Amino acid sequence: MSDKTPDDGTQDPYAQSGYPPPPGPAQPPVYGQPAQGQQPGYGQQPPAYGQPAAGQQPPAYGQSAPGQPSGWEKTTPEQPAYGAQDQYSTGGYPPPGSAYPPPSAPPISAGQYGAPESPVPDGFRYGWQKFTQNIGVFLLAALAYIVAFSVIGGIFFAVLVGSSLSADDGDIGAAGLAGLGFGAIVFTLIMFLLVFLAQAGIIRGALAITQGRRPSLADFFAVDRIGTVILTSLLISIVSTIVSFTFIGSIIVGFFAQFALFFIIDKGLGIIDSIKASVRLVLDNLSTAILLYVFVYLAMLAGTIVLFVGLLVAVPVSILASAYVYRKLINEQPV
Repeated sequence: MSDKTPDDGTQDPYAQSGYPPPPGPAQPPVYGQPAQGQQPGYGQQPPAYGQPAAGQQPPAYGQSAPGQPSGWEKTTPEQPAYGAQDQYSTGGYPPPGSAYPPPSAPPISAGQYGAPESPVPDGFRYGWQKFTQNIGVFLLAALAYIVAFSVIGGIFFAVLVGSSLSADDGDIGAAGLAGLGFGAIVFTLIMFLLVFLAQAGIIRGALAITQGRRPSLADFFAVDRIGTVILTSLLISIVSTIVSFTFIGSIIVGFFAQFALFFIIDKGLGIIDSIKASVRLVLDNLSTAILLYVFVYLAMLAGTIVLFVGLLVAVPVSILASAYVYRKLINEQPV
């Protein structure tokens, strides 16, 4: 009987021979474990999961570690995988956790940006409203001015024309012509002074209204700073007369000096300072000043066409509108 144990598949036939088994198909080593047939060195531990083995370099950024599928890397909800397309960068909804875009801005209203809206139309609406609310005092003041013009004008006209007539035959001689010419100049000057005083009185009443005060008849005939008002008006008239040969010179003078009396009455400025302040205000607000000047001219023209009776309305409404615009341009709010 043979002493060999029969091969029933339960024992390795090479276990007793001392020879190594034939090489089989190679198996890839598991990442982090030593290769088959290799043992870690003395005192060394197998590398931890995710760490390179001894003698190996860590994988470059963006590269797969050995034994890991291609494209592996850590991802978080806040940061998409490397190389993945961000759906929110193409106009989609905002990413999770981010703030929604601010609501759209309200529509821009007219005059909010760019050129501000001109106060001239509002000024004339304001002028008409305040005139109707104070129509009694304006009409009394106008009636008082008309009576003053009539009495003073009639007296000077009778004296000047009567003195120029010849005492002998009633004919006008050479001396009479000279006296008549001089008298006409004086008469015109007096009429201009009365017009200046009336204009200053209405401006004073209009400024009182823009300050929220109800004007009285005394406001239209106040004499404070009357000398400065008269001299400033004379200076403007003289300059306007000198440049009137240019046909447009007098219009330019009146245009740049349209706020001079307002500065005298309201701010107490002198002759030159009030004219300089008016010129500066016009230059700083050129379009508004032009529009106001044109509107005032048209209002005066319409009042003149209506048999001069319309001036009883056109003059106070225009000065009230000018006072309103003046307050606006010097950054004061009319009441």
